[in-house]
Amino acid sequence: MSVDLIANSPTLILGIPLLFAFLTPLADKISDELRDAVFMMGLLLTVLFVFAMSYEVYTNGAWRYVFGGSEASPTQLASFFRIIFVADGFSALATITIAITALGAGIYSFAFMDGHFGMEKYYVLFLLTFAGVNGMVLTADLFNLFVWFEVTSIASCGLIAFQNYRGKSVEAALKYMMISVIGGLFLLVSIGLMYGEYGVLNFEILSVVMAGGIVDKIALAIIFVVFAMKASSVPMHMWAPDVYSESPGSVTPFIAITSMGSLFVLFRILFVMFRFSMGAAALGTLLIILGLLSMFIGVSMALKQSDLKRLIGYLSVSQIGYMLLAVGVGLTTLENGDYGTFGAMALEGGFFHMINDGVYKALLFLSAAAVVYATGTKDLNKLGGLAHRMPYTTLFFLIGGLSIAGVPPLSGFSSKLLIYQSIYLYHPILAIIALVVSIITFALIGKIFYNAFLGPDLGLSKGEVPTGMLVAMAILTVVVIVFSLFPNYVVAEIVVPAIEGLGVIP
Repeated sequence: MSVDLIANSPTLILGIPLLFAFLTPLADKISDELRDAVFMMGLLLTVLFVFAMSYEVYTNGAWRYVFGGSEASPTQLASFFRIIFVADGFSALATITIAITALGAGIYSFAFMDGHFGMEKYYVLFLLTFAGVNGMVLTADLFNLFVWFEVTSIASCGLIAFQNYRGKSVEAALKYMMISVIGGLFLLVSIGLMYGEYGVLNFEILSVVMAGGIVDKIALAIIFVVFAMKASSVPMHMWAPDVYSESPGSVTPFIAITSMGSLFVLFRILFVMFRFSMGAAALGTLLIILGLLSMFIGVSMALKQSDLKRLIGYLSVSQIGYMLLAVGVGLTTLENGDYGTFGAMALEGGFFHMINDGVYKALLFLSAAAVVYATGTKDLNKLGGLAHRMPYTTLFFLIGGLSIAGVPPLSGFSSKLLIYQSIYLYHPILAIIALVVSIITFALIGKIFYNAFLGPDLGLSKGEVPTGMLVAMAILTVVVIVFSLFPNYVVAEIVVPAIEGLGVIP
């Protein structure tokens, strides 16, 4: 790949899906096969440039990509007033997580959505969502963050409601649209406050000029609530189980990864913009509180669910809590001597858990969708014996389930172990809560596995799901296994650069 293409990879990560979103409906006019090929080409090229950008970051360091100008630097302050994307370790971690999930969901879509009317619209919405969430995690200023926030919200809302003949899908999409519209309006208000106070919107400049006054506190509160809500953190999680349960099966993991994208954005803003003026300890404490609430309430609500996808949706909320808790502990230690003792370990565990959770949660959602596809029901009380006729789906679900429960030696255990060790040194009670939540999660995965896959063959399925769906789940399973076999490499080569990208020395 040429040097120029790699240097422009941040914009190509957005430009390619936008271009192919335009080309897909045109290809549909010619043939369905060409339409599918165009969509897959756009998806694969975007993933290729995500890894090209990440490789460049890991080998030659981070850079700022300035649209229409040279790289921004303190000696060229005017460049900071242009549109800037940041290609650093944190952007690499975020875009890799998004790309792996998008690839799995995209391949899965071919078979799962086969026969649905208006597939060209589905592919357009898929690519727009892909572009939007990448734009959110790459941008370096508040206004462009708002633009990509809106693109992601509108496109993903269309994906949720794509099966509009199902009333519950439309209802879930309306809920998602309401929280997105309200969140977008409040985000715009916070942008107006910051621009009115300082006349700039770039993250780096704002971090220098912010004084920590009342306007800054109001803007922080709004931004914090908006992105915590979009990340499905308790107590703003109410939309997530409905959306995850009622979205098309191939869409569910992709919607979940847009929530993860919001969490990436929240962490960047806290570390880069507000940490110096508001105090790292105060911000970290807020994250710890939300993390504990999300872990406990998420897993507690999952206990009473009989809807397979809804149960996994609540487990997803619970897993967000682990990330908030770990990153919160790391953030609180930045202003004292504990960072070197356990704070760095907490950040490593939190960020490692983000990429882990993005992959194995996608695997769980796709496995659940395969069960619904084969049997026509999400009700665990009506399922049973699927392992007899769906051995591959059973294996994929088991790997994803054991990973989310943190069972060794799978990747979920590796990231949770770092979290347990670090938060124990911060406060032992937090580690006990995290362990209890993991035990309950393991019990819930056992409940799903027993109810859906074990027992006598009830004849609910005629056999395995189509090959394309199995291939998508197999890809995600391979990634989980790779992360499980080489956790130290992932932490050293992917997670540590992400921490450095936020201006923190690991």
